[in-house]
Amino acid sequence: MTTRTSSPARTGQPGAVHQGATSYSGKSGRLSRWAGWILTTLACTWMALCIAVGPIYRADGGIADFGPFNYALLLASFVLTMGLAIGFSRRPGHGPGTHPLTAQASGRGLARLMARLHDWPCLRPLRRLLWRLTRGWKPLLLLLLAGWSWIWVTLLAAYGADLVSQTQEVASWLAERGGARLPYLQGPTIMDVYPTAHYLWPQTPTYLTDQHNLPLTLLYGSSIALSRRLTGAGDLAVILLAGLQLVFAAFCCAVTADRFFQPARACHLTAHPEAQGLPEAGTMARVLTLLAFLAGPLAILSTISLTKSPLFAWAFLWWTGLAYELRATRQAGLPLRWRARMAFMVSTLVMLCSAKYAVYIVAIQLLVLLLSDRRRWRLHLLCLLTPLLVFEATMGMLTGSGTVIKGDPIEGKGIQLQQIARVAQRNPSGIPADARADLVPIMDLDAAGFAYTPKDADRVKSSGPEGKIVVYRWKTVSASDMRGFNRAWARIGERNPVIYLDAFLAKSYGYFDPADHAYVPMAYYVNNGYVQEDSAWIRYWCHGWRDWVAWFARAWAAVPVLGWPASGNCWVLAALILLCCEALRGRWGDILDQLPLLLLMGVMIAAPANNFERHMLPVVFALPFLLIAFHRRSVEEAALSPARQR
Repeated sequence: MTTRTSSPARTGQPGAVHQGATSYSGKSGRLSRWAGWILTTLACTWMALCIAVGPIYRADGGIADFGPFNYALLLASFVLTMGLAIGFSRRPGHGPGTHPLTAQASGRGLARLMARLHDWPCLRPLRRLLWRLTRGWKPLLLLLLAGWSWIWVTLLAAYGADLVSQTQEVASWLAERGGARLPYLQGPTIMDVYPTAHYLWPQTPTYLTDQHNLPLTLLYGSSIALSRRLTGAGDLAVILLAGLQLVFAAFCCAVTADRFFQPARACHLTAHPEAQGLPEAGTMARVLTLLAFLAGPLAILSTISLTKSPLFAWAFLWWTGLAYELRATRQAGLPLRWRARMAFMVSTLVMLCSAKYAVYIVAIQLLVLLLSDRRRWRLHLLCLLTPLLVFEATMGMLTGSGTVIKGDPIEGKGIQLQQIARVAQRNPSGIPADARADLVPIMDLDAAGFAYTPKDADRVKSSGPEGKIVVYRWKTVSASDMRGFNRAWARIGERNPVIYLDAFLAKSYGYFDPADHAYVPMAYYVNNGYVQEDSAWIRYWCHGWRDWVAWFARAWAAVPVLGWPASGNCWVLAALILLCCEALRGRWGDILDQLPLLLLMGVMIAAPANNFERHMLPVVFALPFLLIAFHRRSVEEAALSPARQR
């Protein structure tokens, strides 16, 4: 029989807003424990495998080269990750008589040291100042703007090829609407750089695509077009857009930090006695969180990087804070504020506009909430389904009317393309004749073998300017041709399972191996050729300083161990270990709330490139606050354990 503790919200016990630890007995308890151990073992095995195969794939080898050193690395990595998961899951929280989320409690080691620092008279003025600056979202906003101002003043903006393509798309579209006759199906266009199959193009010429997210393409491209009309160059718009993104990033970070630092007050629960069990974050938690955002190169460089993923990451951070308030009000039996509801809708819409995969994240999370929180189904439909329907309906109308060229399905086949290309390069005779016949209208297999690189699928998709190796036959392929792709892929895989495994691991291991350096770091967007050579004004402003900032970010990330905090994959590993801790403690409700983290890890694996740092940003930004929530939950469980014993 399953027994549960009484709800704190009804008894007035500490930990009221979040459910306390659940006490299980019998079959349900055993199933919960077994499920937690199985999931943790699988996750730690995956992390250990990625770390163990890293040296092999960095040397352009294969899984057949797995030797004694790799076995030792696999075992050591598994023991380390499993040990961290078990250790943190069993670490007790502090009792109700302690200062929350600080080390002002009885204990040894780090807890005692932190307690002494907390009581050190010399630090009291600094501690009071810190609490004053982090006591609400407005002081936090001013603090972040002040701490990040130097990046915008000295670097102005950061961007790459995506912004250039968005600008050219809008420029071509405006020129065509103005009466200019431009090449379309008969000649090279901007749509051929990141190719979209011609069978998807409307007969009436249009130069807008959803390749780089249509809302952002229109916003960035139109702003730059206006800037060129007014000033003769697009740099002014780029600088202003980067500044606006920095303000948006500061706002998202400030309101989220406020909700996690002082949830009872920030979520407007202070008028209810049930909220007294939500402890505020302590001094150390606030200091470390602020350091992660004010001193971490990933967060700093993302504030002004106009590359789609940073904007999604900041909106996701805002969304994470709102989800935390949603859970807090649910456990307290209170309605979600209308202001928070509107914010939920806006943050969801920004996510949808800035990343294509946001559609799947929002849809899956909506389904989870409808199943786990059925009483507030209207709220979930309003906050998640409404923006999702508005966005999808708008995009469907634009693509259906021929105004916009819809995305090519080949974009979602990066792993399959890499597997086929690796076989074409390393075992071309292993491709069956019928599979080759199915693929001939779709791709040039000889060119695929020549263009294949283990870390990047873009070359196999024929991405690049004129003069590139044409692998994907986007100009001649048809919808009927594409129907044979999966069949051919499966037949090749039947004969080459080891090569398929190699292609998969070589394209994805880097996201979970802290020893692997980023294939495209965030520092790339600071001083690439588009910024330092092709820009009209930006290249003359602090040119050498921009190179130094990019060099420092890369150099820090390259330092063994000490450089891990400056690398995205270290944060991904930490997030996965955190989810393991939740599973071992039986916090299945928390895992459901953090399901988007797992979905984002799936996005990383399916992304065109391995260890692409911008895809890891949402996890990097959300993790510090999820660690605070994890520890707060441990405090609540420790406070409730004496009551369970009585």
